Amino acid sequence: MAYDSTKPATGGPLVAADIRENYRALKEDGIVLPKTGTGATDACAGNDARLSNQRVPTNASVSQAKLKTSIGSVSNSSSAADRVLPGGQYGFYPQIKMATTEPHGTSCLIAREMVRGGWTTYRTNITLYVSGETLYAQQRYVTSSGEVFWIFILRDKITKEIISMYQAPDHPCFGNGGKPLLVPHPFSDYDETKHEIIVINPSHEEVEAMKRMGERGEDEPDKDLLEVIMEEYEIDEDSKPAWPTIPVTVGLPKDYETKQMGENIQPVKKVIPKPDGMLVRSLRKRTQ
Repeated sequence: MAYDSTKPATGGPLVAADIRENYRALKEDGIVLPKTGTGATDACAGNDARLSNQRVPTNASVSQAKLKTSIGSVSNSSSAADRVLPGGQYGFYPQIKMATTEPHGTSCLIAREMVRGGWTTYRTNITLYVSGETLYAQQRYVTSSGEVFWIFILRDKITKEIISMYQAPDHPCFGNGGKPLLVPHPFSDYDETKHEIIVINPSHEEVEAMKRMGERGEDEPDKDLLEVIMEEYEIDEDSKPAWPTIPVTVGLPKDYETKQMGENIQPVKKVIPKPDGMLVRSLRKRTQ
């Protein structure tokens, strides 16, 4: 017998057989779970699993791929520019902020007029512009990766002035097509005759230390990781760390939506090739 909400009838006498049968059906459907071990054996004996914070949720109640969330951000302090947001198609709606409360002319768009040409791959793009200041956009996204942390810095080739930055636990191609040859960096307006790109891969411990430096009290906003880097660190120009060679997650397999619920899904991992001309460096604390 399946669960029957009409038994026992509302207002009618309680029928023990109906109560036992309905409770048995509830246990079969996983709505009420029996207690393991000795002692009481059901919710009526003081072990309602629905109220326990120790209960492990089923695959169906969380997500098919059992992914976690991460957060990344981009910044821009030059003219209006298109930037690839971390997480791509796995991202939530982005948030933006400025480093000041002073009024400035600002603009945040999905994309601007393509003055340097468009692109043929789907990517989560944002156009950032603020007059005389730096504008930040952050995005929380669903991921199962985090093998390598990525910081990209776009700067002027001659003056070394920093134009734009990107930081996230994932490469920019993650969720943005998953093809590192098509999305090798987050800067759509990169011009090798004018710009250079610095790549930094800090350790997990270094990233956590930087995040703690950005934490503030209840009466002021926390600093973005990119703000901490700009204020507390500098590029070690003499350093030459190795380019990451381990496979990193770039997305989910194309057929993951056709998998049966609970079936194991392996994210797609690739070794990111080093683009020509990209400089690999480390960060060092600024001297006071």
